[in-house]
Amino acid sequence: MVRESLVALLSGTRFTVRQVAASPGLHLADLEAARLALVVIDEEAACIVGQVAEALPEVKIVALALRDTEGLMLRSLQLGASAYLTEDVSPSDLLKTLEVVIADCAVLPMSFLGRLCLAADPVRAPGPVAPLTGLQRADGTSLSSLSSREVNILEGLALGESNKVIARNLDIAEATVKVHVKAILRKVRVKNRTQAAVWAMNRGIVTSGAAPAERFGSLLSPLPLVSGRDGFTSGTLAAVA
Repeated sequence: MVRESLVALLSGTRFTVRQVAASPGLHLADLEAARLALVVIDEEAACIVGQVAEALPEVKIVALALRDTEGLMLRSLQLGASAYLTEDVSPSDLLKTLEVVIADCAVLPMSFLGRLCLAADPVRAPGPVAPLTGLQRADGTSLSSLSSREVNILEGLALGESNKVIARNLDIAEATVKVHVKAILRKVRVKNRTQAAVWAMNRGIVTSGAAPAERFGSLLSPLPLVSGRDGFTSGTLAAVA
């Protein structure tokens, strides 16, 4: 019912459904021509996001949670989702989200962003920032170093600042920020700015303010990946603009 409702919703929009399938029957090769995948998940099926992201790194992923938890949203982002929606999203907001993600932006619930701000309360470190060494990438492999400029820009990403704002704060060109952001994503091995910000906070790169992170430790700690159960009937829709 959920899959058919989503197909009906997308009918008549600029998004064309290329494939509809339950998770055990996914044929990821059929999605290669798509630009976006809408994945219906719950806690036990979040791994579908990772499967799509790994097989098709150029496809942007929107996760639609049938059963919403704080951990599920973070897990979806860590696995490669560019947006996270809950089952109570309105049809118009769903379509707007697809448009925003196609435009290379991330979409997160406002309620989560508020909780994350209370948990981490990230602030810029005073004075020059030293380069960082001995880090681990998002996939667990060793990362030799991040330059002081990259650390500055990571702080801006964690604060939710745009490239324009980061450039103004650091007194550099916006084009220079874009180059550094691409380098950070490549070095850290994440897919978007949101994942980079979460990665930085998980590893203490962004300093914390008065509200201790321990208050919401489950939001900021790395989460294990989970396997989908056999026969799970949520599906994946591939839509191309």
